Amino acid sequence: MSGTRDLTSPSPRGRGLGGAGFAVPDFQAFLSTPLGRSLARLLLALVLLAVWQYQPSDKLRFWMSGPIQIVARLWTWLLDGSLWGNVGSTLLAMSLGYVIGTSIGIALGLLFGLMPRLHRVLSPYITALYAMPKIALAPLFVIVLGIGIESKVALVAITVFFLVLNSTLDGVRNVDRDLVRALSVMGATHSEVIRKVLIPATLPWIFTGMRIAVRYAFTNTLLAELIASNSGIGFMIEYYSGVFDATGTYAAILVLVIMSVGLTELLTQIEARMSRGSAG
Repeated sequence: MSGTRDLTSPSPRGRGLGGAGFAVPDFQAFLSTPLGRSLARLLLALVLLAVWQYQPSDKLRFWMSGPIQIVARLWTWLLDGSLWGNVGSTLLAMSLGYVIGTSIGIALGLLFGLMPRLHRVLSPYITALYAMPKIALAPLFVIVLGIGIESKVALVAITVFFLVLNSTLDGVRNVDRDLVRALSVMGATHSEVIRKVLIPATLPWIFTGMRIAVRYAFTNTLLAELIASNSGIGFMIEYYSGVFDATGTYAAILVLVIMSVGLTELLTQIEARMSRGSAG
């Protein structure tokens, strides 16, 4: 009939509910905006933290502590300086192992690429070591090098080494052979071919291996500290969990989460800049 409105059609925005004049907010549209998403995430975080802090069970409170107590413990660590020493120890072991493993991996990757016969001779040993879980070597490094930073550096270095080595070898294998032959025909020396073709063509593969290796370096540093250490974030987690200090354990885990997020963001920014540079 003319003059009647289809009741199944959606009501216009801003119309009252049933003509009563009460506006129905479009929450779905609000949540699609950056402000709406941010407020929703903040509200969810506040609700979860409130439930955690004011949980009714005394047993759960003993094992899970609370956000206020965890922040207070972090503040105490910041004031007495103990946090900075352990964070610095973790970052130092990770950085040294990463630099050593990357340097050796790139050098041997280029060498094996230029000397394929040598690579074929050593490939069974490299494959066997690469397939073995590196964390299994951590107790051996502790026995040989002790519980200091040396054993952590060694574990990180060998982990990073294989990742960068394989990535570099893949880059060398994907070099344009026709371009190499063309330069050789035009009289280019072996060093010129390496400098002008091999290294530039391999660099994207090397950077990919280096980017992937950063996360493995961070993870293996923490695992090595959890196994045997006298400093570092992993040592803090192991120590406080060993004495059943839930507040200290959660505070150390929170520091670990902050470091992981910061490291991931740093890698994202570096990757974005490298992508813009290669596109330009």
